[in-house]
Amino acid sequence: MGLFSSLFGGGAKKAEEVNDASAQALKQFFKENLPSEFVNSARYAISITQGDKGYEARINMDMGADGSTYDGFTKENFAELADWESERVFDLLPEPPVTVTAIFDMDFGKTKVTMNRGRLLAK
Repeated sequence: MGLFSSLFGGGAKKAEEVNDASAQALKQFFKENLPSEFVNSARYAISITQGDKGYEARINMDMGADGSTYDGFTKENFAELADWESERVFDLLPEPPVTVTAIFDMDFGKTKVTMNRGRLLAK
């Protein structure tokens, strides 16, 4: 199975997480600057990888961390709220220690919406 998938291109290669000084500084930056209800959630997670254009941070944001429930939400409701909330959080972030692309996984429990908000330029 592994041999054939490597021979025949068994899917996209997953980016490997980096753990250098810049990645550690980015993790600390997000921890200090994201709203505490997200960072203090047990479902908060961050992965720093090296992409084509430098560092990428993929951050899992627990949308139920403040006690919200999303009963009755449609796919469109999740998409709209994910867009609005990820934009709000992105706008709260000052200049990071290194340039990074911010990708938020807006985690509503059974539904997850990924939002690529773009690049944050280093100071």
